[in-house]
Amino acid sequence: MTEKTCPNCNGTNVAEIMYGYPSSQFLDEMKKDENKGKFQLGGCCISNDDPAFSCNDCGNLFGHREEEEDG
Repeated sequence: MTEKTCPNCNGTNVAEIMYGYPSSQFLDEMKKDENKGKFQLGGCCISNDDPAFSCNDCGNLFGHREEEEDG
Protein backbone atom coordinates (compact mmCIF):
# COMPACT_ATOMS: atom_id res chain seq x y z
CA MET A 1 0.00 0.00 0.00
CA THR A 2 1.32 3.43 -0.89
CA GLU A 3 1.40 6.00 1.89
CA LYS A 4 -1.98 7.71 2.23
CA THR A 5 -2.54 11.29 3.34
CA CYS A 6 -5.57 12.35 5.35
CA PRO A 7 -7.62 14.92 3.39
CA ASN A 8 -8.70 16.53 6.68
CA CYS A 9 -5.40 17.13 8.51
CA ASN A 10 -2.82 16.14 5.85
CA GLY A 11 -1.39 13.59 8.29
CA THR A 12 0.25 10.40 7.07
CA ASN A 13 -0.47 8.34 10.21
CA VAL A 14 -3.22 6.45 8.40
CA ALA A 15 -4.65 2.97 9.01
CA GLU A 16 -6.18 0.73 6.38
CA ILE A 17 -9.67 -0.40 7.43
CA MET A 18 -10.09 -4.16 7.14
CA TYR A 19 -13.60 -5.58 6.72
CA GLY A 20 -14.93 -9.06 7.29
CA TYR A 21 -14.39 -11.61 10.04
CA PRO A 22 -10.69 -11.58 10.98
CA SER A 23 -8.78 -14.79 11.52
CA SER A 24 -7.02 -15.34 14.83
CA GLN A 25 -3.72 -15.21 12.92
CA PHE A 26 -4.57 -11.74 11.56
CA LEU A 27 -5.55 -10.53 15.03
CA ASP A 28 -2.22 -11.77 16.39
CA GLU A 29 -0.39 -9.92 13.59
CA MET A 30 -2.29 -6.70 14.41
CA LYS A 31 -1.00 -6.87 18.01
CA LYS A 32 2.65 -6.81 16.97
CA ASP A 33 4.40 -3.49 17.57
CA GLU A 34 5.40 -3.09 13.90
CA ASN A 35 1.73 -3.34 12.86
CA LYS A 36 0.17 -1.05 15.48
CA GLY A 37 -1.74 1.77 13.83
CA LYS A 38 -1.53 0.21 10.36
CA PHE A 39 -4.91 -1.54 10.42
CA GLN A 40 -8.33 -0.91 11.92
CA LEU A 41 -11.20 -3.40 12.01
CA GLY A 42 -14.26 -2.14 10.15
CA GLY A 43 -16.75 -4.87 11.00
CA CYS A 44 -18.38 -7.65 9.04
CA CYS A 45 -21.29 -5.70 7.52
CA ILE A 46 -19.78 -4.47 4.27
CA SER A 47 -21.10 -2.00 1.68
CA ASN A 48 -19.54 -0.13 -1.24
CA ASP A 49 -19.84 3.12 0.73
CA ASP A 50 -17.55 2.01 3.57
CA PRO A 51 -14.38 4.05 4.07
CA ALA A 52 -11.06 2.46 3.19
CA PHE A 53 -8.84 4.42 5.59
CA SER A 54 -8.87 6.00 9.05
CA CYS A 55 -6.58 8.81 10.18
CA ASN A 56 -4.92 7.89 13.48
CA ASP A 57 -4.33 11.59 14.23
CA CYS A 58 -7.73 13.23 13.69
CA GLY A 59 -10.08 10.22 13.32
CA ASN A 60 -11.23 11.16 9.81
CA LEU A 61 -12.59 8.25 7.75
CA PHE A 62 -11.95 8.57 4.02
CA GLY A 63 -11.60 6.81 0.70
CA HIS A 64 -13.86 4.04 -0.51
CA ARG A 65 -13.19 0.33 -0.49
CA GLU A 66 -14.53 0.03 -4.03
CA GLU A 67 -11.93 2.49 -5.36
CA GLU A 68 -9.09 0.76 -3.54
CA GLU A 69 -10.05 -2.72 -4.77
CA ASP A 70 -10.18 -1.51 -8.38
CA GLY A 71 -6.67 -0.11 -8.13
